[in-house]
Amino acid sequence: MLLSIDRVLQLIAEGKNIEKIAELADCDAADVAVLIEEARVLLSKHEKTFSKRKVIIKKKSTENSANSSSPDQIYIKEILNGAELAAIPVNTPLTMNVGAVSNGNPGHAGIGIIIFDQEDRQVGKVSDYIGKRTGPSAEHISFLRALKLALYFQVSELKIRTDSEAIVRQLVSEFKTKDSDILKFIKEASSLIMKIQKFKVEHIVKSSNDKAVFLAKKASEKVQDRSR
Repeated sequence: MLLSIDRVLQLIAEGKNIEKIAELADCDAADVAVLIEEARVLLSKHEKTFSKRKVIIKKKSTENSANSSSPDQIYIKEILNGAELAAIPVNTPLTMNVGAVSNGNPGHAGIGIIIFDQEDRQVGKVSDYIGKRTGPSAEHISFLRALKLALYFQVSELKIRTDSEAIVRQLVSEFKTKDSDILKFIKEASSLIMKIQKFKVEHIVKSSNDKAVFLAKKASEKVQDRSR
């Protein structure tokens, strides 16, 4: 079927995530992710006149679409999974509040991210179920997702606000640990942070992070809701 970049952006502005757009268009989510990536590139170049170009998208295959998806398609889909993006600007400063909830140790877990532009206006959010995780693991995934989103939108400056004191401590150069999971997180987070021109992490109290935590809690309960 035919989809235009304008139509995809309109659906995103209406709060539709990749899965919902794919369902409405009767196509694979990976193909929608590629179209969103093309839109992002065009917008970053200010080539608005090309946004009305029609793009042919094949109908959803009955086979497992992951088998035919490229690594880039899968990566983009993972980054944008559970995201509702109204009007994320590119090449500008962003602030993200990140939260995570795990209903057990490990248990069904979710992440929540609230995205603000440089005028402190909310321009997007993420509420994503991430399977069974421990609390610390969910916090790491939420933080890394925020970094990947920032790189996806080519931000010039990023501030992440988190209610996890542990994460703030772990990102300090003097932090020492032998825990393999924490070391893996520090390595990946540091690698992503190095690609951002200006970065800051800020600890906030949980009451100031209630929206992100709510989105994380909502996501963590999705599987339980479907099983009822």
